[in-house]
Amino acid sequence: MAFENVTMPSIWDIPVAVGVPALLGQSIGAGVDASASTALAGVVQSWTINQAAKKWGIFNSSNKNVLSAAHVHGIEYESSYAVSDAPLEDGGFTSYNKVKAPYNARVTLVCDGSETGSSGLFSSLTSLISGLTGSSGTAVRQDFLNTLESVVADTNLYHVVTPERTYINANIVGYRWRRTSENGLTMLVAEVALQEVRKTAVSTFTNTAQPQGAAAVQGGTVQGTTPSTAVQTAVAGVMA
Repeated sequence: MAFENVTMPSIWDIPVAVGVPALLGQSIGAGVDASASTALAGVVQSWTINQAAKKWGIFNSSNKNVLSAAHVHGIEYESSYAVSDAPLEDGGFTSYNKVKAPYNARVTLVCDGSETGSSGLFSSLTSLISGLTGSSGTAVRQDFLNTLESVVADTNLYHVVTPERTYINANIVGYRWRRTSENGLTMLVAEVALQEVRKTAVSTFTNTAQPQGAAAVQGGTVQGTTPSTAVQTAVAGVMA
């Protein structure tokens, strides 16, 4: 059985809307409007990414995103507790305590060469034009890698920020990045590992006296010795 012929319209009834490119058969004015709408879609997408970057990422104590040159692709969080056990007779054991272990987090960032830390319509248009003209974002990616190398070596505390909850006091303990031909060699994907640091240690000996200032205490065992002649004469005189 042969398929029925389907007649195609001479002019496609494609609406001019945001993100819809111009097609053959549309008027020049419609093509201009479609091109403008496509550019506007890129600006809106860039603005949306900038707004999301304010709610996701790794921030310092000053509430500043330390890796603003990348988009947050994903966040993993791990929380666990350790139960202490003590052995008993006949191979038994008893559990007597439960302690919360430091949390671990992994933040996956994507750096494609666009500076997400900037905001505003002008920066969005600049980023869009840069992408259309094919200009390179090598400097942005280089700065991103240099920042990663510096923060992984310091001892500062950072916060993993999400819209629902912020996980505080974590140190960056490692990172790894990859670039593949499937996603484009200019797209750098980095995975940053963080571990919680607890600041709960308190000094309990603040007003202790100096050891050399302690008074002598005569409370030890004394070894017996033979008394001197003078002591023996004196004792003999007393006993007489």
